[in-house]
This record gives sequence, C-alpha cells and structure tokens, in this order.
Amino acid sequence: MQTLAVEAPAKLNLGLEIAGVRSDGFHELRSIFSTVSLSDSLTVSIEYGVSGINLRCSGIPSPEGKSNLVWMAAEAFLEAAGISKNTAATISLHKNIPSPGGLGGGSSDAAAVLLTLGKLTTIKLDLASLAERLGSDIPFFLLQTETAYATGRGDILKPVKLPGFHCVLVHSGDNIPTPFAYKLWDDNAGGLTEACPRSNYTARKFGAWHEGKPFPVKLDNQFLPLLRRRYRGIDHAAEELSRLTVNWGLSGSGPVLYALFRSGEEAKNAKEHLAGKFPWVLRCQSR
Repeated sequence: MQTLAVEAPAKLNLGLEIAGVRSDGFHELRSIFSTVSLSDSLTVSIEYGVSGINLRCSGIPSPEGKSNLVWMAAEAFLEAAGISKNTAATISLHKNIPSPGGLGGGSSDAAAVLLTLGKLTTIKLDLASLAERLGSDIPFFLLQTETAYATGRGDILKPVKLPGFHCVLVHSGDNIPTPFAYKLWDDNAGGLTEACPRSNYTARKFGAWHEGKPFPVKLDNQFLPLLRRRYRGIDHAAEELSRLTVNWGLSGSGPVLYALFRSGEEAKNAKEHLAGKFPWVLRCQSR
C-alpha cells in the first residue's frame, strides 16, 4: 500500500460578479480566487490487486459515500486511468472547511485527490478535463496557485499577484445551498434595488495596501444584496463586519463572510469583537 498525506486549502472569492447565463446553462462569472491558511487534511492510499473506494470522514460532518466529491474524484481518476478493477483507493478526510460555505472546500478536496492519485500511480491524465466534469471550482485548485482571476464558469484562470492579508471568517449560521442562491439571482437580478457596482476585474495590476485606502480589489458580491434580504444571519454578519472595516465581503454564495486586515493584530482584535455572536469565527491569512 502506498500513502500520501496532503492539505486542501480553502479559498475566498474576493468579489463576485455574475455577467449572465451562458448557453450551456452555467453562469458567467468574474472573481478573484485567493487561497487562505484554513484547510482540510487528507490521507490517500492505493492498493493493487483489489478494487473499490473507501472514504472515512472526521471533523465537520461530511458524507462518506458516493455523494462526496472526494469519492467522485477518486472514482473518476481510477476509471479514466483504466485501473478501477485492480486498484483500491482509501481516503481519510478531516474536514475543517464548512460545506456549503462559499469557501470551495469540497472542490479543494476533490482536486487534492486527483493530484495525489496521479502521484501515487504515476499515471498522467488530463486532470483539468476530469475536474471540469466534477465541478467548476476544481480547476483552480489543480493549479496550486495562491491567487487567480477567474472568468467563464470559474474555470478560465489567470494567476495574479495580490498583497498578503490577514482575515477573519464569520459563519452566518444560515443554510444557503448554492443552486438556490443562483436561482435567486436568476429570478431577481433584473429588478435589484441595491445592485452591486460593477467591479473592475479587467485590471491586472492590483497594487498593494496603502495607508488609509481599502484593499486594492473591489470586494462587491452580487449575491449579497439578495441574500441579505432573505437571511437574518447574513444581514447581521454584514452589519457587524461593516462596522470593523471597509474591506469585507461574502465568499461565493455564502454563508461565510470575511474581513481583510493588513496585520495579524487587527485580525485578532476583530475576532475577539465578533466571538460569541456567530456559530464560529475563525482567524487565518492568505497563503
């Protein structure tokens, strides 16, 4: 049996603009994806001469069967490699990233499994093609880059450089399935009374922190005004974060929001202020 242990990082959406619905039914997005130090832990093993997939989960509750993206990724790799009948994969997953949370945890786990199985078997596959079939965020994590400008359905990626940041993550306590959030946008985007300003993601030079100026990427998320009107937790978290800094936003379709800070001390103070007001408040930083 061969085994590798890996970390699967979470990501933030630093701003999210929905440009419309594509001909394939997916939504056209513009966003900055940036990984942070919060991560899941995986141990992946393969054994030859037997078959099957075994998945054990700990930490934040996660399904241990075929509905888990980790299982789907392992199955897709073994079948594409032509070794599913004589190779077994055993995966232990410890979840620290909430799902759904808007942090890409499931996609990051799936990408980690694809990459690790590639190393363990030494079989070279078109992992990007497998990833696109499994989920729109997975290609980003396959890049193993800290930050990228994402377009298309989130799968057209250009690595970019951003200044480092410390951050506080706040779970609003709401349960917001991603498909429901997109349906809200589909049903209401034409009549928004609080439409987010159009974000200038076309710039490729994002600058640096400057005293008295906000983080050099616009953090507007077009889901936020829709979700604030429907979810008390989202609205409460948005109010609290806006009192602390102008550098805050919603990651993906939530329910996690974030605030960015230049220093660890600022983030520490913010976490202490928010502690006890939400299901959990976590401090981390950019990678």
